[in-house]
Amino acid sequence: MTLKTESEIFPLKGVPEKPDIVLERILPYLMNCLTFRLNQLLNQDLRKHGLTISNWRILAVLDVNETASINELVEYAMIEQSTVSRLIMRMEEDGLVRRDRIDEDGRVRSISMTEEGRAKYAIVEQITLSHSERALIGLSGSEKAILEGLISKMRHNIETYPLPKDSA
Repeated sequence: MTLKTESEIFPLKGVPEKPDIVLERILPYLMNCLTFRLNQLLNQDLRKHGLTISNWRILAVLDVNETASINELVEYAMIEQSTVSRLIMRMEEDGLVRRDRIDEDGRVRSISMTEEGRAKYAIVEQITLSHSERALIGLSGSEKAILEGLISKMRHNIETYPLPKDSA
């Protein structure tokens, strides 16, 4: 049995092929293809429950941490600060989170999930796990561990090692 390449499975229509640049060999492109499709499918299921991926990320962070500041949500949910601020306002209006003042002048706030937010998160938690598991079908336990280790190592590398001066 011969495995098909990604370009055979998902042909790029209308994109001229350049022999010196092959998208299927560029890691950020490959990772973006996977992430884009996973997010697209997950978002379809989350919308059925009135959530978006960004809402879900905020709830997932709060599920683990119970409370967080806007800055912590920005860091852990990987969403821009202005977007997180707007999301929190909407999620508070929807009854999913609450903001509590934690300093005297009220500028610093602690964000936490409401009971309604916890109930909503409990409903979609299994959906998100199922999407992740589907992507890993056919991988053995050791292959999953290797993949997680490689991703961790790559994240470390991009945070630790600068690009050579002539390539940036």
